Amino acid sequence: MRDERGFTLVEMLVALSIFAVIAAMGVGLLRSSVDTQDAVQARLKGMSGINRLRAVMANDLAQAVQRPTRGPAGEAVPAFIGSSTGFAFVHAGAGADDGSPRPSVERVGYALVGGEWRLVTQPMLDGKALSDGDRLIGEVAGVAVRYRDAQGGWSDSWTSEPGDRLPRAVEVRLTRRGREPLTMLFLTAPTLPPPPVVPVPAP
Repeated sequence: MRDERGFTLVEMLVALSIFAVIAAMGVGLLRSSVDTQDAVQARLKGMSGINRLRAVMANDLAQAVQRPTRGPAGEAVPAFIGSSTGFAFVHAGAGADDGSPRPSVERVGYALVGGEWRLVTQPMLDGKALSDGDRLIGEVAGVAVRYRDAQGGWSDSWTSEPGDRLPRAVEVRLTRRGREPLTMLFLTAPTLPPPPVVPVPAP
């Protein structure tokens, strides 16, 4: 006579336990995969923002020009003025993306405003004040800016006087919440030497 007995209760419990363990492991692996993907995407997004920040600042500073401006009250504003928390200067190469008429130079400023490192643009050089600008990177707890002179010395402030001089390099150190400090070094456009003095022959 054929044995038609089925699974015993103990066998069913063991099978269900094994299935539950396998299912739990699968859910854990799936969750870990999703968390890893989210972390990678967040990291790539952060790196993209930093790379954009570096590119924008490097491009502007590399085209700095010795061009003083006038403020809203007509006061003289140096071509490049900087403090330990930000700086402003005039740079060339400021053509409009849409091809509309626009001056070939503009004044820009970089500064820490409300926990954000921001960029301000001012196409009209004279008689205007810099606005709050646009955010380049957020969650900034502090910033330290230094300026290198022609002799190789560093200072935490800069003014173009005398002679509308430009710093040779600018170092920006951003301290971000929960992350390692970000230190960036940029070269500026070289300051043009004064024209040579041509002696006038005596009559």
